[in-house]
Amino acid sequence: MRCSCFCATVASFVVALLALAVAQRFQIVTSSSSSDPYKILGLPTNADTKTITKAYRKLAKRWHPDRNGGDKAAEQVFTTVAHAYEVLTNPEKREIFDRLGEGGLERMRDGDPSVHKDWLPPDEMLRRLHNDGDQTWLDAMVVTGFTTLSSVIIASQQVVEPFFFTFADLLGLDSRVPTVQITASESTSGVALLSGSHASEGVTFKFSLSGKSFDFDATDVTHTGCDQANFLGMKTTFYLQCHHVPGTELSVQVPADAFTVTGREGSNRLSATFVLSMT
Repeated sequence: MRCSCFCATVASFVVALLALAVAQRFQIVTSSSSSDPYKILGLPTNADTKTITKAYRKLAKRWHPDRNGGDKAAEQVFTTVAHAYEVLTNPEKREIFDRLGEGGLERMRDGDPSVHKDWLPPDEMLRRLHNDGDQTWLDAMVVTGFTTLSSVIIASQQVVEPFFFTFADLLGLDSRVPTVQITASESTSGVALLSGSHASEGVTFKFSLSGKSFDFDATDVTHTGCDQANFLGMKTTFYLQCHHVPGTELSVQVPADAFTVTGREGSNRLSATFVLSMT
């Protein structure tokens, strides 16, 4: 009888030690900063792809849900490890994290183009493009004029759109219906483009929704002439990037009943069509 009690006590002690070891290991992985992929995988910041993959496979094998009986804690660790691996093996995401941290990745997911290393605001891009020596007074006036016009267009969109929606609310003009505003700019210079105009480089279309949407994606955008398009964005702002193909006619539109918006009733109506010609 005493032997049985002793064995049971020892077994309970061993189980407790194992549970403590697992808990400590779990804490090491999660508390090492869930937003720092290097610490999650236990790697230096100069780790190469082979080292990253080796560290990931080791942790993934240890914390895979199938090996832990569907344990929720293990599943959380596995998800954290997988996310860290995805960031460090994606050159673009890793570079943004190294410069801007987790906040930079969040801005990237929201479609903020300024997180990219080579991105420049429109006025700075124009200044550099024309910084080839002393400018004549006429050149300076032209460059300044284009820069100012671009800035005014972008700023006016930010001011006029909210005013328009507020005015529509006051008049009761379908104020509860989800809406989307399509604008465009040249991808490199950032110069704003008007529908019906020409683009001499790649084009980025911007979709500004009237509220947060959890079902708006690339399939909700109808476009022609935009091959190998890159779609990104989140919540209220989305972007469609089109490569420059001279002679191509671009046409972009959001069809009716494509998406819903939090706080507004029903689905959107057909948007205006944005048309551009690539030269």
